[in-house]
Amino acid sequence: MIIVSTALSLMAAYGWLAGFARQPGGDFSFQWRWNTLLWAFIGFGSNAYFWRKVWPMAGRTAATRKDIIKGSAALLLPSLWWITFPLRFLSGQHFWDVVIGLAAAATVLTFGAWMVIRLIKAFERSDLEDLKALDSADAELAGKESSSKK
Repeated sequence: MIIVSTALSLMAAYGWLAGFARQPGGDFSFQWRWNTLLWAFIGFGSNAYFWRKVWPMAGRTAATRKDIIKGSAALLLPSLWWITFPLRFLSGQHFWDVVIGLAAAATVLTFGAWMVIRLIKAFERSDLEDLKALDSADAELAGKESSSKK
């Protein structure tokens, strides 16, 4: 259900975006073109490929890091195309102002993601050390109990 609904959503979004044409007055209007259908298929296919790689069907091996990267790239590349689509209509200093703002936002978000990943890894290491300490304490306790029963 998740795979089908997200694939149909991305299919509709990409097709909808591909159907827009800029009018001479600067307005946008929707016009049916064959690239609308092409982008709808790209939206469906990239999303279906992403889910197939990230969340394998029953009976297949779990997703590896390589599979997750491939699936994410297949989903990311067309998304980046549509995120940068409005930049094509900017020119001059306004274009560079927008690019600088987007670069600053990307830098901040990347730094935030890096910090969250480091925090999660620190918690995992701490939990692993705590589990090892508990296991060794349990082993010592079990050893003392067995020697006291003799």
